[in-house]
Amino acid sequence: MVGDLPGSGRKLFILILVLTLDLLSFTCILPLFPSIIEYYSRQARLPENGGDVVYEYFESSAKWLQSIVYVPDLQRYNTVFFAGIIGSLFSFLQYLSSPILGALSDVYGRKPILILSILGSLASYYLWSIADTFGVFIVSRIVGGLSKASVSVAIAVVTDICPISSRGKGMAFVGIAFSCAFIIGPAIGAYFAASAAAAVKATTDNIVHLNTAPAKFALFVTFLELVLALLFLPETLTKPRMKLREIVQSTYNYIHPKALFEFKVVGKENNKLLRCYGQIYFYYLFLYSGLEFTLCFLTHIRFQYGSSQQGKLYLFTGVLMVILQGIFAGFVRRIPLDRQQPTALLGLAAITPAFLLMSMAFNETLLYISLALFSCASAIVVPCLTTLVSAQCDESKKGSCMGVFRSIGALSRACGPIFGSLMFWLMGPTMCYLIGGILLVIPFLLMKRINNETSNSVKTV
Repeated sequence: MVGDLPGSGRKLFILILVLTLDLLSFTCILPLFPSIIEYYSRQARLPENGGDVVYEYFESSAKWLQSIVYVPDLQRYNTVFFAGIIGSLFSFLQYLSSPILGALSDVYGRKPILILSILGSLASYYLWSIADTFGVFIVSRIVGGLSKASVSVAIAVVTDICPISSRGKGMAFVGIAFSCAFIIGPAIGAYFAASAAAAVKATTDNIVHLNTAPAKFALFVTFLELVLALLFLPETLTKPRMKLREIVQSTYNYIHPKALFEFKVVGKENNKLLRCYGQIYFYYLFLYSGLEFTLCFLTHIRFQYGSSQQGKLYLFTGVLMVILQGIFAGFVRRIPLDRQQPTALLGLAAITPAFLLMSMAFNETLLYISLALFSCASAIVVPCLTTLVSAQCDESKKGSCMGVFRSIGALSRACGPIFGSLMFWLMGPTMCYLIGGILLVIPFLLMKRINNETSNSVKTV
């Protein structure tokens, strides 16, 4: 049982179950973006539908931008650009709402804010399930982005029910929930979409929305999550930790980029090393998330992958990353603090060749080799950076410090998809991954400089 408080193990079990269901519904859409955008593209062109105002606006804006930058009008790349806008919009809204809802949970309690978040997700998936137009689908993603605070509230619950001595174990269970959901969710979404596609092919009914089945799955799972949270998850905040007027300043420091990168919320403005780690994390995750987001479009265009094959791809990378994270997590924990920087440097060195290989992957063998290298780098970099940042934080403010670190990650994931999709759209997949791989040298060089400076200072001492 985790924690020494009465019933903490049961509370943690319910929390992890709720979080897993939340992440399952969230991840089932990941391999479906190419087919979703293509569906709305076809629907907009059907005479009986009378067009789709929002999709046509996106398309005309794309053509206008192409005429300005003098690139050819490649219709098949438009889906990447549109999905990138939607992906970044969702992540940006999540970046804004998550710290606000997390802070409100310090005033009004964990359970009410978690229920509010789940109800918002429920509304989002309902809108997705009935989204016959591109506009309704975008509204569903906006509602979902504004409601996605389950992770920040879940982490707050872990800090409530687990004493400091066993809090690491509680966070490990949160990591397990992520891993399981990111393996199973995309595969389930792809399965339902593929089954729906087969039904459409058999009935020749082109009006059927191919993504209704995964949307209904997400809706059903979120409803189960709501029931579990309402009936079985108790309130874990014994007394308010913040006053409402304190939330404004606290939230500002978690959202404003300058305050974020200065770690102002924990009073670390003068800690140069901590600020450098934050910059490296942003540059790395900004480029990484942008290229990662476009991966399903790369396979769709080059290898004509459908939803089912996309699901298998996500399953392969998910299982491999879980295995490697399990191996490297123990490896990273055993590395002395003074060796964490060189280890992070090793991971950063591996990510560039991974994306360079992807740019040249015109056969599936090379693609999967690049994905294996990509997974190795992913399993090393973030755990090492997390350890390095944690070591720079005062024990009394470690939670807030790591909250800033997560917010920097959320900001990078809000900017990354639109950047990666824009490069893909303007230059095509080969140049997109080639340039992205080369740009990933930047965080490597920053980490190398810090590692050299740290080594020199140790030698001087």
